[in-house]
Amino acid sequence: MKKSLQSVIVPYGLTLGVISILITVLIYALNLELFTKWYITLINLAIVLVIGIMAVKQVKAIDPEPFFSFKSAFSAFFFTVLLGSFISIVFTGILFNFIDSEAAKYVQEMTLEASREMMENFGAQQAQIDAAIAQQEGNNPFGWKNLFMGFAFSIVLYAILSLIIAAIFKEKDPNRA
Repeated sequence: MKKSLQSVIVPYGLTLGVISILITVLIYALNLELFTKWYITLINLAIVLVIGIMAVKQVKAIDPEPFFSFKSAFSAFFFTVLLGSFISIVFTGILFNFIDSEAAKYVQEMTLEASREMMENFGAQQAQIDAAIAQQEGNNPFGWKNLFMGFAFSIVLYAILSLIIAAIFKEKDPNRA
């Protein structure tokens, strides 16, 4: 990785990680039920996009090459959000596994209730609802395994977003066909 790329990825990734931690702490302090709300996920995704794009723009501004490459744009976005997300996942795991495991149980109960309500609203039969809830009951969403499985899913999502962002920000060399 080029020195200029690293000099942007690390501070922006750390910034994203710290912002994610602050959001988690704020939600934890205000209302644990917010962890079950879909719009919180959208807010987090918007923050990831904004900070990732800021990193791409910064790399583009300091890139010594005459044309900003797809690879540089992809790397700037992907590794920035990867670092920030990893920091967030580790903090969340520490918070809900070591600091306050009771909060994790409460959020799990709220998630089960939200799932039940959603399935009822979609007209699912009671037997289907009961089976789905039974399957989820023993599943701690903040367990290390689930956190890192979610992180693995995020890596795929971030790779797709990185491809899109890189396609938007890359510049073609008019001298190359």
